[in-house]
Amino acid sequence: MDNTKYVALSRQMALWKQMDVVSNNMANMNTSGYKQDEAVFASYLHQADESIKVKGLAAKPLYFTQDYGTYGNFSEGMLAETGNTLDVAIKGDAFFAIQTAGGERYTRKGNFTLDADGMLVTTEGDPVLSEAGEPFFFAPGEKEISIMENGEVYTENGLIGKMKIVSFADNQKLQKVANTMFENTEGNAMVIGEDNIKVLQGKLEKSNVNSVEEMTKLVSLQRSYEYVQQMIDEEHDRLSNTISAFAQMI
Repeated sequence: MDNTKYVALSRQMALWKQMDVVSNNMANMNTSGYKQDEAVFASYLHQADESIKVKGLAAKPLYFTQDYGTYGNFSEGMLAETGNTLDVAIKGDAFFAIQTAGGERYTRKGNFTLDADGMLVTTEGDPVLSEAGEPFFFAPGEKEISIMENGEVYTENGLIGKMKIVSFADNQKLQKVANTMFENTEGNAMVIGEDNIKVLQGKLEKSNVNSVEEMTKLVSLQRSYEYVQQMIDEEHDRLSNTISAFAQMI
């Protein structure tokens, strides 16, 4: 395969990754607490072998498209008033702490519920953690659940505990392990219960995905992908014609 096809295929692979990221964003535009992802790419310079030259011309460098991964957009989504007692949103740069089978994880998806044992859990059944590192349990007769702006949880019988609300030195170092769940990485400092963070009961944070923007982006990516494919097809035809013409000359 010649260099033209290698370069074109590197671009095509990058476009495919971008379309995958944009499609996932669109699939989660109605998911509470979802944070939009952006694919990150850069030109990779490959210096051509100086020993391989076209007659009279110096070898030129090749520019490939290199996949760097994804960049998380952690801007706040709009807050929706639900009036549900166990719907909770965070105002500020912070996350709820959740205990999962894989360890402690972090999310901004706050549509919680009670399981059969009266434990406060996510929709996936994972316990919501307090600052003491323990789940919240409510007695069968406790009906009046109040969640304060500082994360303290009360019932008619008094204080149950305080939600573990955490902030990180660099959100880009968080590893997304599910569409709305994150894992911290080594060396990324975590702070618990910063004063400028507010917990709002009866509200949910919407996804921060702009549906119109993502749809426009997807259409543009599809057109670019088709253009690159057309270029590959034309290059294939050119080489085939060249080989055929050369064969007839022999």
